[in-house]
Amino acid sequence: MKMISALVLTALLLTASASSGTPNAREVVQATDILSKIERGEAISVDNLIVEGDLNLSEIGLESVSDLRPGLGAGLGPRSAMGEEPEIKHPALAGGVKLIVSPISITNSVIRGNVHFDKITFAGPVSFAGTDITGNASFAEARFANHAAFLYTQFGGDANFKAAQFDGGVYFSGDQFTSEAFFGGAEFRDDADFGGSEFGGYAYFGRARFSGRSHLGEARFFEIANFYSARLDPRG
Repeated sequence: MKMISALVLTALLLTASASSGTPNAREVVQATDILSKIERGEAISVDNLIVEGDLNLSEIGLESVSDLRPGLGAGLGPRSAMGEEPEIKHPALAGGVKLIVSPISITNSVIRGNVHFDKITFAGPVSFAGTDITGNASFAEARFANHAAFLYTQFGGDANFKAAQFDGGVYFSGDQFTSEAFFGGAEFRDDADFGGSEFGGYAYFGRARFSGRSHLGEARFFEIANFYSARLDPRG
């Protein structure tokens, strides 16, 4: 719990310091430079910068590991009103998943492009706290083996966390999901905080599983929020 609190406190302090400082022209870093560091196994620590271009991990060579989640996966299915079951597909993962050992922190920044982190296992902590992702963001079938902080993140395009697995606490507090948000089949094994988030488009949590404490207080849904067959199994 102390580790989780430290992660949240650090993310909040970084966000507050960036918002209270004197406005200056942000330095621009190329997405290709960040991808090269990830490929070399270096830790990523970016704060208050502009990332130019797509962060697409499929374009670099990463170590493959065996899939640790046999049978996990859920398609989004067609949109459904309350109570009507969507068509759910369970595709098998193609080959092994990719592994990133070093921590990734891109905070209080603007990513001018798309983020493609599909089928990645993150062994270290991940933080996009206070960052504006202008394009689509996809973490489909990713595994977060450590804590993940998306506090006050802005998703300008679709946010796809389909069948993602969160082993540690994950924080989406105060997020703005401008377009559609997909959490179908996602598995939250520890605390999951969506408090104060705003969902501007269709929000799909079908067959998601919450095994830890979950918080949706003051979250706002401006379109349909679909929680069909989602499971809440908090630890005792």
